[in-house]
Amino acid sequence: MLSIWRISWRNMTQNKKRLFFTLLAMVLGTAFVTSMLIADKTTDDVFDYYEQMYVANADYWVLSDDYTFPEDLISPILNEPIVSNSLLALDKQAFFELADDRSLSQRAVRITGVSDQSSPLLTLPVIEGKLDNEGLIVPEPVAELLGKGVGDTIQFTGMGEAKISAIVEYTQLLASPSNWERAESTSFRVLAPLSLLREWTGKQDKISYMRFQVEGDGTELFNTFQQNFQGTSTYIEPVVADDLQSNDIGGLYTFFYLIAGLSIFISGFIVFNMIYTSVIERKKEFAIMKSLGYTQSSVSKLVLIEMTLLAFIGTAIGVPLGIWLGDLFMKALLGVFEFDMVYTMNWEMPSLIGVLIGLLFPIVFSLFPIYYAGKTSILLTMKMADRTTSTSKRHYVKAFFGVVLLLLGTIDHPVSYAAIIAGAILLFPYLLKGLSALMKPVFVTFYKYPGTLASRNVTRQLNRNGNTAAILAIGIAVILLLSAVVESAPRGIDNDIRSTYGGNMRVKSEAPWLAEDMEKILSYSGVTNVEPLAEATPITWETIEGQMRQFSVLAVRENGPSLYTHGQEKDIMNRLRQNPSVLLGERAFAEWGGTIGESIVLNTPNGKKSFEVIGVGKTSHYAGYVAFMDALVMNDVFGWANSFDLLLSVDKEPYDTIRDQLWTDFSSHLSKVETVEDEIQSTTSAISGMNELLFVMLVLVVGLASIGTANTLLMNTLERVSELGTMRALGFTKRQVRNMILAEGLLIGLTGILGGLATGILLIYLTSKSQLMDGFLSFQLPYSDMLLAIVAGVFLSLVAAWISSKSASKMDIQTLLKEG
Repeated sequence: MLSIWRISWRNMTQNKKRLFFTLLAMVLGTAFVTSMLIADKTTDDVFDYYEQMYVANADYWVLSDDYTFPEDLISPILNEPIVSNSLLALDKQAFFELADDRSLSQRAVRITGVSDQSSPLLTLPVIEGKLDNEGLIVPEPVAELLGKGVGDTIQFTGMGEAKISAIVEYTQLLASPSNWERAESTSFRVLAPLSLLREWTGKQDKISYMRFQVEGDGTELFNTFQQNFQGTSTYIEPVVADDLQSNDIGGLYTFFYLIAGLSIFISGFIVFNMIYTSVIERKKEFAIMKSLGYTQSSVSKLVLIEMTLLAFIGTAIGVPLGIWLGDLFMKALLGVFEFDMVYTMNWEMPSLIGVLIGLLFPIVFSLFPIYYAGKTSILLTMKMADRTTSTSKRHYVKAFFGVVLLLLGTIDHPVSYAAIIAGAILLFPYLLKGLSALMKPVFVTFYKYPGTLASRNVTRQLNRNGNTAAILAIGIAVILLLSAVVESAPRGIDNDIRSTYGGNMRVKSEAPWLAEDMEKILSYSGVTNVEPLAEATPITWETIEGQMRQFSVLAVRENGPSLYTHGQEKDIMNRLRQNPSVLLGERAFAEWGGTIGESIVLNTPNGKKSFEVIGVGKTSHYAGYVAFMDALVMNDVFGWANSFDLLLSVDKEPYDTIRDQLWTDFSSHLSKVETVEDEIQSTTSAISGMNELLFVMLVLVVGLASIGTANTLLMNTLERVSELGTMRALGFTKRQVRNMILAEGLLIGLTGILGGLATGILLIYLTSKSQLMDGFLSFQLPYSDMLLAIVAGVFLSLVAAWISSKSASKMDIQTLLKEG
């Protein structure tokens, strides 16, 4: 048994450069897969971590649609024996007192007073200081912007001052802008002792909400108080760990797995190319082995052991490299988000999966060559014959199927993408042959006679060279499609937000808006319309499987602002008014899992109620994780009476002027002023940041494909050793040999680049016309990435060709003739 492994090792190391390139492709393929798996799991863990941090250990909370409510309303709950922990909180908008000349909107801060800063119902990762229930707790970005540290004093306009007792990491509860520009539309947040905030505000018996934890099953308690609170402004909800309103990263997972699959596909092709060529070269060896008594399975087993050895080596190097790349990728990925997030790399299970994939994919891609090696015919091989007959008929069939698959790719279906890629791969040998004929005059001009030979040589191994170019092309095409999506997504999101935002500005208040408030705002120069917006949040609900989720419910009115698009808005509004029903956003509908016409169960302020789902609307609000209800139904049946938001339509007047006026006139209860541009910038910033990652991915994919080009050229060169020796003997110089191989590599690379650009453009065009994308992707080419693909493809193809040409040019004439 040991001798077989030694023989396998000897066979692998006979051609060290080919072994190196194949092993490098396997290492990079395994590393890319491992890093993408790590990025997937770690990203998921990051958002789960912050979601659980926000929920802490709370089971239920009591809120109000009047913003605050008397503390004595929740006394019966606090007296319940099963209530083990509770946390009372009061929110109050205020302003920092700063020496710098900052606007009111930039100085706005929401102070949350809590009854116990160290409560188990509150998770605050402390960086510096301690939770002493005496001073302020500020997030790190706020401390840095204000230039404050633990022990320093912060003063609030018209309220008072307090010292900082602790600085904490980012949490959802204290999510704050990290720069003054973002502070224009987003308030800072700090925590204070409840007693101190009550002293400042005079609200001695008021709270905004209460969280509590129960021992055992609190369902009976929840049902009891849900009934008791009906008809009041107070309501009770389960605390649900569900951040899908603020976390729309499903597309990232698709991105991760697409890159991983592409890497494995390219690496697998390189492995297949190497082992298949090796089997062809060793047919005499296999025939002799079988004549000496080796069986078909013994020969196949020998080749299998060779691939197993390579797989073990590639995995041993690739997985640790993938862990390192995964860490780098996470730093780059989280860097595109607005807040500084911490993460702990989840590498154990992804690494194990990476090991399994690293061990299996080389063997899977080698199954046909392994089988082919065992089927070697002794008689035909010894006669130097081959069972392969004329392949012209096979070429026609291959071309026919390639064209058919491309035509099938025009069908609007997800499978069409696979059809286009498969069709392109089948047609690439003919593209290489045609381009070789077209480029021949150019190569002759630059390389003289070696250029003529290069144009001829690439067609001698047409399938191998065409497939090598195809792999480069597919990598380029997929990355270009991703780039187009990333570039076009902000434009699509921009259109969606503007069409469903409901106006130009959204104004939030701590108190319900009064009719006189709206009249005053309507009198502002440039304000053409003011509409109240009722938003009930957080509202918990049940999926079809009975899982608890939470979202917001927005009120809509006939002739009111457009908050969604459906195509039959008038019919939807009529149906919403006729009976208690809801329209779900796309993501909410997908998460719910039911069908139109079924009922969704909501925990409303008036108790648990069922509402018929009458349709699905496309909306930018909370990325579609939302529900819409008629305003009258929301008031009468749902039990939500007040509007804390206003939607303003603005004409011509600068937003900043109106924003400043709003903060001046309503500073006592105004909490946030956001423009449609602010929402667009906030939503698209993370997507725009993906461009840099795609640039890196494009270079990596082209680099991986270029390893295949180097391997193919090296195999082509080794197969022509006798021919090269003859050419040298007839007067060819080393430089001419080198130029010939450089021209071959350049031709393969150009075919891959041009084919990749054409395939990418076709994919982008068909995607832009697809109803599945619903206008999300416009037909606009990512020119910067296309230019990068051309430059990187040409450069790396030349590097790959140069490596192979150096090997051939270094061999002297005697060595070439002997090896031939």
